[in-house]
Amino acid sequence: MPKVQCMSRNKLQLTLPTLEPEYVFQAMSEVYDWGLRDLHIPEIHRETQGEGIAIAVIDSGKSEHFEVTNNTLGGKNFSDSPVVEDKNGHSTFVSGIIAAEKNSEGVIGVAPKSKIYFIKAMDDAGRGGPAQLVQAIEWAIRQKVDIISISAGMFVDFKPLHKSVKKAYDKNIIIVAAAGNTGTRHYDVAYPARYPEVIGVAAYDIKHKVAKFSSRGLNVSFAMPGVDIYSTWLDHQFVKNNGTSFAAPMLSGICALILAKHRSLGGKSKTPCNTPKQMLEHLVKYAIDLGDGKKASGFGTIDAKSMFLLDEPAEPTEPKPTPVIHKPVPKPKPRRVSSPFATSSRKKIRPSKRWYLAYRKKMMRRRRR
Repeated sequence: MPKVQCMSRNKLQLTLPTLEPEYVFQAMSEVYDWGLRDLHIPEIHRETQGEGIAIAVIDSGKSEHFEVTNNTLGGKNFSDSPVVEDKNGHSTFVSGIIAAEKNSEGVIGVAPKSKIYFIKAMDDAGRGGPAQLVQAIEWAIRQKVDIISISAGMFVDFKPLHKSVKKAYDKNIIIVAAAGNTGTRHYDVAYPARYPEVIGVAAYDIKHKVAKFSSRGLNVSFAMPGVDIYSTWLDHQFVKNNGTSFAAPMLSGICALILAKHRSLGGKSKTPCNTPKQMLEHLVKYAIDLGDGKKASGFGTIDAKSMFLLDEPAEPTEPKPTPVIHKPVPKPKPRRVSSPFATSSRKKIRPSKRWYLAYRKKMMRRRRR
């Protein structure tokens, strides 16, 4: 993770830390670093390996390591160096964490089938300026990358840098950046990780303790493995290194796996990640608190295994049938059946008194006969 220096001519300058790589014996087979095993990346690789995802690595140049050669889309140089290739080693190490191939030797990256654009913003001595960082981000936007991974930063807010970050964010490009290696010496993390549009990453060790060197601040989003990380180095070597610079590409690789998985589902995922905001919400949903406090580890690390096991395709939503409204059938009125025993429903007419007396006389005459 670079630190910022103020030059005598009042020019801001980023300087990569002097790395002290630990050279190790290489096994005669490919291996997963402890950080990848801690995140359950080997199990996730059964489902996806980051196919079709383009990542811009803004760092110290284009890696020539055989582990990433086939996963390189191109490179661009904005530094003061005359060559685009990495002569420092920082970029080579970062890119191996993201996209080292599965080829039966060396190491395996988090997203071994993702593709990388190498953008050189730091020269061969590890120095660069914020203006070069801005140029690198602008070029990455024009390449229409999916993710920008930045293992560089400074503790001074450079307005043009924030403008470029916002532009990438609005283009739905996910930006991941290292928090910094200043421990508790600064009140917050470095820029651009401090910007709200960026996912800032701290580092923790194999015991899940946030590293002492990892910068603290309210703008830390997550923590990833960043101590004794094993990856690619200059001259096709493999070494171990420490730093939030190497925790950030862990999360960049996980984002690549998520995007590849979601795209393979054809937009049918229960939790879409089409925008940086959706990606952040998705990561937070599966965050595990490390217990070091939000300033040290943000939301914590990521339960990547559960994320990929539980994020199944959404069940197809069949169109609801139009409800059929059944009108109540009126009950038939009972028919009046005429019966000899039925009484008439007509109103009875009461006979007059005169008619009744005449009728009575008539009946009395019949009886006499």
